[in-house]
Amino acid sequence: MIRSPILIAFGSNIDPLLNVQRGLARLQERMPLLAVSTVYHTQALPDPAGGETGAPFLNGAVEVVTDADPLALKGCLRSIEEALGRDRRGGRFAPRTLDLDIALMGDLAWCADGVSIPDPDMMQRSFLAIPLAELAPDWLHPVQNLTLRQIADRFKTPLPIDRVATDALQRLLLSAETGALSAGHPF
Repeated sequence: MIRSPILIAFGSNIDPLLNVQRGLARLQERMPLLAVSTVYHTQALPDPAGGETGAPFLNGAVEVVTDADPLALKGCLRSIEEALGRDRRGGRFAPRTLDLDIALMGDLAWCADGVSIPDPDMMQRSFLAIPLAELAPDWLHPVQNLTLRQIADRFKTPLPIDRVATDALQRLLLSAETGALSAGHPF
């Protein structure tokens, strides 16, 4: 596969700052982090089955580059989630130590084995659309034929920014740029 830029969305609501930092550091060990979005403090989505709503999340996105195919990349992301204690038995709306999802992968439109690229949730969820647009506002969604900025602009309510988390992740990126974390190899 051709090496292309990729946007990965992240979220956590169990010890979120620590788990996001650890997760992105592990991701950086496998591929270069090119950029990190602002980190947003968002409410957990309500469980449509009537379950208890979880603790608030920290959400954001990173830009990476790799020549991995979508399934290999998803496997890499899952291994990072599992290493940080992600438990999938609680269902889609359960609290999580870390969630890493491929949001966009170049201009690829692809769906197989439980992976949909682009992530269809970005059209309905501001906590996905806004950080993605921050990283790549002119990136054209390969299915909707809208830029990420146009998608994010549909959401009228601004998201609260978590400055502590944003600063911590910017420091992580800076340390990677100076070589402290930069392995730079494909996983």
